Amino acid sequence: MNLKRHATYMVLSWSLLGAFLLLSNPNELPVVVLIVPFLLLFVALYSVWNIVRELGAHYSMQSKPRRHLGLAVCISAVLLLVLQSLGQLTLRDVVTVAAIVIVGFLYLGRTSIQLPHR
Repeated sequence: MNLKRHATYMVLSWSLLGAFLLLSNPNELPVVVLIVPFLLLFVALYSVWNIVRELGAHYSMQSKPRRHLGLAVCISAVLLLVLQSLGQLTLRDVVTVAAIVIVGFLYLGRTSIQLPHR
């Protein structure tokens, strides 16, 4: 049941992103609205991450990849795309974002509190 819900979110989010990109002209939009495709892209990428998590948990006995890792990867991808669209992306930015993701993931992995199951 969870897989069906994630698949619905994935199809809906990619459809919304596609519709927004097809039906809008960036030259005619207010500057504030230019953030919307990046937010929709994040939601679409994160929905794909959730599908992969659920499929991996369904078809294998291994543990699911962590949600924090998915958030970090999707945010990083969108951040790099924003920098690219502004013409500000350099190799130094890619290395910095990758280092922040790795350090943040390791930090969250060490400090996350596990609640006992009831």
